[in-house]
Amino acid sequence: MKILVTGPRGFVGARIVQALDAVPAPSLRDATWDDIRRLVDTVQPDAIIHTAAISDIGACEADPEASYRANVELPLMIARTGVKSVLLSTDQVYSGCAGEGPYAEDEVGAANLYAEHKLEMEKRVLDANPDAVLLRATWMYDMPLYGVPNRFNFLVGMLRQRELAFSGTARRAVTYVREVAAHMEEAVALPGGVYNYGSECGLTMLEIARWLKEELKLEVALSDAGPQHNLWMDCGRLKRHGIAFNDTLGGLRQCIRDYGL
Repeated sequence: MKILVTGPRGFVGARIVQALDAVPAPSLRDATWDDIRRLVDTVQPDAIIHTAAISDIGACEADPEASYRANVELPLMIARTGVKSVLLSTDQVYSGCAGEGPYAEDEVGAANLYAEHKLEMEKRVLDANPDAVLLRATWMYDMPLYGVPNRFNFLVGMLRQRELAFSGTARRAVTYVREVAAHMEEAVALPGGVYNYGSECGLTMLEIARWLKEELKLEVALSDAGPQHNLWMDCGRLKRHGIAFNDTLGGLRQCIRDYGL
Protein backbone atom coordinates (compact mmCIF):
# COMPACT_ATOMS: atom_id res chain seq x y z
CA MET A 1 0.00 0.00 0.00
CA LYS A 2 1.34 3.43 -0.96
CA ILE A 3 0.68 5.95 1.81
CA LEU A 4 1.29 9.70 1.51
CA VAL A 5 2.04 11.50 4.80
CA THR A 6 1.65 15.24 5.28
CA GLY A 7 3.77 16.99 7.89
CA PRO A 8 6.60 14.45 7.42
CA ARG A 9 9.08 16.64 9.31
CA GLY A 10 6.79 16.99 12.29
CA PHE A 11 6.85 15.12 15.59
CA VAL A 12 4.17 12.60 14.56
CA GLY A 13 4.56 12.63 10.78
CA ALA A 14 8.28 11.82 10.81
CA ARG A 15 7.69 8.71 12.89
CA ILE A 16 4.83 7.55 10.68
CA VAL A 17 6.98 7.94 7.56
CA GLN A 18 9.70 5.90 9.25
CA ALA A 19 7.35 3.19 10.55
CA LEU A 20 5.43 2.69 7.30
CA ASP A 21 8.11 3.57 4.74
CA ALA A 22 5.56 6.09 3.49
CA VAL A 23 5.87 8.86 0.89
CA PRO A 24 6.62 12.24 2.54
CA ALA A 25 4.57 15.15 1.20
CA PRO A 26 6.17 18.54 0.55
CA SER A 27 5.15 21.44 2.76
CA LEU A 28 1.48 22.27 2.24
CA ARG A 29 1.54 25.48 4.26
CA ASP A 30 0.38 27.64 1.35
CA ALA A 31 -1.04 24.89 -0.86
CA THR A 32 -4.07 25.52 -3.05
CA TRP A 33 -6.64 22.97 -4.17
CA ASP A 34 -4.79 22.66 -7.48
CA ASP A 35 -1.54 21.98 -5.61
CA ILE A 36 -3.20 19.21 -3.62
CA ARG A 37 -4.71 17.65 -6.75
CA ARG A 38 -1.36 17.73 -8.58
CA LEU A 39 0.35 16.08 -5.61
CA VAL A 40 -2.23 13.30 -5.49
CA ASP A 41 -2.12 12.82 -9.26
CA THR A 42 1.68 12.54 -9.14
CA VAL A 43 1.98 10.21 -6.14
CA GLN A 44 -1.27 8.26 -6.72
CA PRO A 45 -1.44 7.11 -3.10
CA ASP A 46 -3.78 4.44 -1.80
CA ALA A 47 -4.24 6.51 1.35
CA ILE A 48 -3.25 9.86 2.84
CA ILE A 49 -2.34 10.30 6.50
CA HIS A 50 -2.69 13.98 7.36
CA THR A 51 -0.65 15.09 10.39
CA ALA A 52 0.15 18.71 9.45
CA ALA A 53 -1.52 21.18 11.83
CA ILE A 54 -1.04 24.09 14.20
CA SER A 55 -1.49 22.30 17.52
CA ASP A 56 -0.21 24.96 19.91
CA ILE A 57 -3.30 26.32 21.70
CA GLY A 58 -1.72 29.71 22.35
CA ALA A 59 -0.58 30.07 18.73
CA CYS A 60 -4.11 29.33 17.51
CA GLU A 61 -5.57 31.99 19.83
CA ALA A 62 -2.96 34.50 18.67
CA ASP A 63 -3.59 33.90 14.95
CA PRO A 64 -7.11 32.54 14.38
CA GLU A 65 -6.85 32.85 10.58
CA ALA A 66 -3.71 30.73 10.44
CA SER A 67 -5.32 28.19 12.76
CA TYR A 68 -8.42 27.99 10.59
CA ARG A 69 -6.35 27.60 7.46
CA ALA A 70 -4.18 24.82 8.93
CA ASN A 71 -6.73 23.05 11.08
CA VAL A 72 -9.90 23.28 8.97
CA GLU A 73 -9.31 24.30 5.37
CA LEU A 74 -6.22 22.20 4.57
CA PRO A 75 -7.59 18.91 5.98
CA LEU A 76 -10.86 19.56 4.15
CA MET A 77 -8.94 19.82 0.86
CA ILE A 78 -7.20 16.51 1.67
CA ALA A 79 -10.55 14.82 2.30
CA ARG A 80 -12.04 16.19 -0.92
CA THR A 81 -9.45 14.39 -3.04
CA GLY A 82 -11.54 11.25 -2.60
CA VAL A 83 -8.49 9.23 -1.51
CA LYS A 84 -8.91 7.25 1.73
CA SER A 85 -7.84 9.82 4.31
CA VAL A 86 -6.78 9.47 7.93
CA LEU A 87 -6.63 12.82 9.74
CA LEU A 88 -5.42 13.59 13.24
CA SER A 89 -7.69 15.40 15.65
CA THR A 90 -7.20 15.97 19.40
CA ASP A 91 -8.35 15.11 22.91
CA GLN A 92 -8.82 18.88 23.37
CA VAL A 93 -12.32 18.44 21.91
CA TYR A 94 -13.23 17.22 25.44
CA SER A 95 -11.81 20.33 27.15
CA GLY A 96 -15.26 21.81 27.79
CA CYS A 97 -17.26 18.66 28.56
CA ALA A 98 -19.61 18.82 31.52
CA GLY A 99 -18.95 15.28 32.80
CA GLU A 100 -15.88 13.83 34.47
CA GLY A 101 -15.03 11.29 31.75
CA PRO A 102 -13.73 9.06 30.39
CA TYR A 103 -15.28 10.55 27.26
CA ALA A 104 -16.67 8.59 24.34
CA GLU A 105 -16.62 10.04 20.83
CA ASP A 106 -20.10 11.61 21.04
CA GLU A 107 -19.37 13.57 24.26
CA VAL A 108 -17.65 16.73 23.05
CA GLY A 109 -17.22 20.27 24.30
CA ALA A 110 -14.55 22.71 23.16
CA ALA A 111 -13.01 25.19 25.60
CA ASN A 112 -10.44 26.77 23.27
CA LEU A 113 -10.18 27.89 19.65
CA TYR A 114 -7.94 25.00 18.63
CA ALA A 115 -10.55 22.51 19.81
CA GLU A 116 -13.35 24.47 18.11
CA HIS A 117 -11.49 24.35 14.81
CA LYS A 118 -10.79 20.62 15.17
CA LEU A 119 -14.46 19.89 15.82
CA GLU A 120 -15.50 21.92 12.79
CA MET A 121 -12.85 20.10 10.75
CA GLU A 122 -14.17 16.70 11.81
CA LYS A 123 -17.74 17.53 10.79
CA ARG A 124 -16.86 19.13 7.48
CA VAL A 125 -14.42 16.37 6.53
CA LEU A 126 -17.00 13.65 7.17
CA ASP A 127 -19.64 15.63 5.26
CA ALA A 128 -17.24 15.81 2.29
CA ASN A 129 -15.87 12.27 2.56
CA PRO A 130 -17.80 9.85 4.83
CA ASP A 131 -15.02 7.28 4.35
CA ALA A 132 -12.50 9.54 6.12
CA VAL A 133 -11.08 8.44 9.48
CA LEU A 134 -10.64 11.06 12.23
CA LEU A 135 -8.28 10.07 15.07
CA ARG A 136 -8.52 12.02 18.32
CA ALA A 137 -5.01 11.78 19.73
CA THR A 138 -3.72 12.38 23.24
CA TRP A 139 -0.56 14.28 24.20
CA MET A 140 2.28 12.18 22.72
CA TYR A 141 5.87 11.66 23.83
CA ASP A 142 9.13 10.18 22.57
CA MET A 143 12.86 10.63 22.75
CA PRO A 144 14.30 12.92 20.04
CA LEU A 145 14.48 11.56 16.49
CA TYR A 146 17.70 12.44 14.66
CA GLY A 147 17.27 15.33 12.26
CA VAL A 148 13.72 16.14 13.35
CA PRO A 149 12.75 18.99 15.68
CA ASN A 150 11.56 17.51 18.98
CA ARG A 151 9.00 19.77 20.63
CA PHE A 152 8.58 19.70 24.40
CA ASN A 153 6.83 16.52 25.46
CA PHE A 154 6.13 14.74 28.72
CA LEU A 155 9.05 12.30 28.62
CA VAL A 156 11.73 14.75 27.49
CA GLY A 157 10.50 17.28 30.04
CA MET A 158 10.74 14.74 32.85
CA LEU A 159 14.25 13.75 31.81
CA ARG A 160 15.65 17.24 31.27
CA GLN A 161 13.83 19.74 33.46
CA ARG A 162 14.69 20.41 37.08
CA GLU A 163 11.18 21.51 38.05
CA LEU A 164 7.80 20.71 36.50
CA ALA A 165 4.20 21.24 37.49
CA PHE A 166 1.31 18.98 36.51
CA SER A 167 -2.31 19.00 37.56
CA GLY A 168 -3.18 16.83 40.54
CA THR A 169 -6.83 16.72 39.45
CA ALA A 170 -6.81 16.43 35.62
CA ARG A 171 -7.05 12.85 34.36
CA ARG A 172 -5.43 12.58 30.95
CA ALA A 173 -3.54 9.89 29.08
CA VAL A 174 -0.19 10.41 27.40
CA THR A 175 0.74 8.10 24.53
CA TYR A 176 4.02 6.74 23.18
CA VAL A 177 4.16 8.20 19.65
CA ARG A 178 5.82 5.08 18.23
CA GLU A 179 2.67 3.13 19.17
CA VAL A 180 0.65 5.77 17.34
CA ALA A 181 2.78 5.24 14.23
CA ALA A 182 2.78 1.45 14.50
CA HIS A 183 -1.04 1.25 14.41
CA MET A 184 -1.47 3.66 11.51
CA GLU A 185 -1.74 1.06 8.76
CA GLU A 186 -4.55 -0.56 10.75
CA ALA A 187 -6.16 2.86 11.15
CA VAL A 188 -6.24 3.28 7.37
CA ALA A 189 -8.49 0.20 7.20
CA LEU A 190 -11.02 1.58 9.73
CA PRO A 191 -14.53 2.45 8.54
CA GLY A 192 -15.08 6.17 8.16
CA GLY A 193 -15.81 8.04 11.39
CA VAL A 194 -14.31 9.46 14.56
CA TYR A 195 -12.18 7.39 16.93
CA ASN A 196 -10.42 8.08 20.22
CA TYR A 197 -6.88 6.98 19.37
CA GLY A 198 -4.22 6.38 21.98
CA SER A 199 -3.62 5.16 25.50
CA GLU A 200 -6.25 5.13 28.18
CA CYS A 201 -5.52 6.25 31.73
CA GLY A 202 -7.52 7.08 34.86
CA LEU A 203 -4.56 8.68 36.65
CA THR A 204 -3.93 12.38 37.00
CA MET A 205 -0.99 13.93 35.18
CA LEU A 206 0.76 14.48 38.50
CA GLU A 207 0.31 10.81 39.44
CA ILE A 208 1.78 9.75 36.09
CA ALA A 209 4.74 12.08 36.59
CA ARG A 210 5.36 10.81 40.11
CA TRP A 211 5.30 7.22 38.83
CA LEU A 212 7.88 7.99 36.13
CA LYS A 213 10.06 9.90 38.60
CA GLU A 214 10.14 6.88 40.88
CA GLU A 215 10.57 4.38 38.02
CA LEU A 216 13.64 6.16 36.61
CA LYS A 217 14.88 7.65 39.89
CA LEU A 218 14.73 11.15 38.43
CA GLU A 219 15.71 14.29 40.34
CA VAL A 220 13.02 16.54 38.86
CA ALA A 221 10.99 18.44 41.48
CA LEU A 222 7.26 18.01 40.89
CA SER A 223 4.49 20.30 42.05
CA ASP A 224 0.72 20.56 41.59
CA ALA A 225 -0.30 22.92 38.78
CA GLY A 226 -3.82 23.15 40.21
CA PRO A 227 -7.24 22.16 38.89
CA GLN A 228 -7.54 21.50 35.16
CA HIS A 229 -10.19 19.81 33.05
CA ASN A 230 -10.12 16.05 32.54
CA LEU A 231 -9.20 14.92 29.02
CA TRP A 232 -9.15 11.14 29.43
CA MET A 233 -10.78 9.18 26.63
CA ASP A 234 -12.75 5.96 26.29
CA CYS A 235 -11.12 4.04 23.42
CA GLY A 236 -13.69 1.25 23.33
CA ARG A 237 -14.75 2.00 19.75
CA LEU A 238 -11.18 1.61 18.53
CA LYS A 239 -10.73 -1.64 20.46
CA ARG A 240 -13.89 -3.09 18.92
CA HIS A 241 -12.14 -2.69 15.56
CA GLY A 242 -9.11 -4.60 16.79
CA ILE A 243 -6.73 -1.72 17.61
CA ALA A 244 -5.54 -1.62 21.21
CA PHE A 245 -2.85 0.54 22.79
CA ASN A 246 -0.95 -0.04 26.01
CA ASP A 247 -2.40 2.00 28.84
CA THR A 248 -0.31 5.05 29.75
CA LEU A 249 1.96 3.30 32.25
CA GLY A 250 2.34 0.32 29.91
CA GLY A 251 3.34 2.65 27.08
CA LEU A 252 5.91 4.34 29.29
CA ARG A 253 7.33 0.95 30.29
CA GLN A 254 7.63 0.02 26.61
CA CYS A 255 9.40 3.28 25.82
CA ILE A 256 11.78 2.73 28.74
CA ARG A 257 12.64 -0.73 27.37
CA ASP A 258 13.01 0.53 23.79
CA TYR A 259 15.54 3.20 24.77
CA GLY A 260 17.22 1.40 27.64
CA LEU A 261 16.29 4.20 30.03
